[in-house]
Amino acid sequence: MALKAENVRSCLTIVFMALLSATLAMAQTEPPKQPPPQQSAFDAQTASHLLRQLSEALQGQSQKKFLALFDLSRMKDSALFKQQIASFFSQITAIRVHLNLGETAVEGDRATIAVDAQMEAEPGNGGPIARRNDRLNFTVASAGGTWKFIELQPRSFFSLP
Repeated sequence: MALKAENVRSCLTIVFMALLSATLAMAQTEPPKQPPPQQSAFDAQTASHLLRQLSEALQGQSQKKFLALFDLSRMKDSALFKQQIASFFSQITAIRVHLNLGETAVEGDRATIAVDAQMEAEPGNGGPIARRNDRLNFTVASAGGTWKFIELQPRSFFSLP
């Protein structure tokens, strides 16, 4: 009988060692958890990321995502801008846009972005496709750990004739 208890203990020890080895192996293959990224300085990569989000919001026809890229509380005439964008999105059935990053300049916690923009907007009323080709100038500022647009010129780029 003592032999059987010794065998059980040996088996339990082997199982325990196997579980411990597996746990250690899994812990070594998981990447170490990193703290969330700190607010970085504004650069061309950040500008490109913002423009990609803007393009996706337009082409996806998501007014909510589009406006979320703007810090409306810091934007001059933001209520008028919001109304203009709502009108624009309500009149459009399809949007194709190409945004090409030009120059960027940083001054303190703000940056400016010059963008060569081309857009085709198909109106829902069956009218002719509206084509826009303009240089857009954005002002960007740090807002709660992210960068957001606080100004856009010319705003008329996002309106139908």
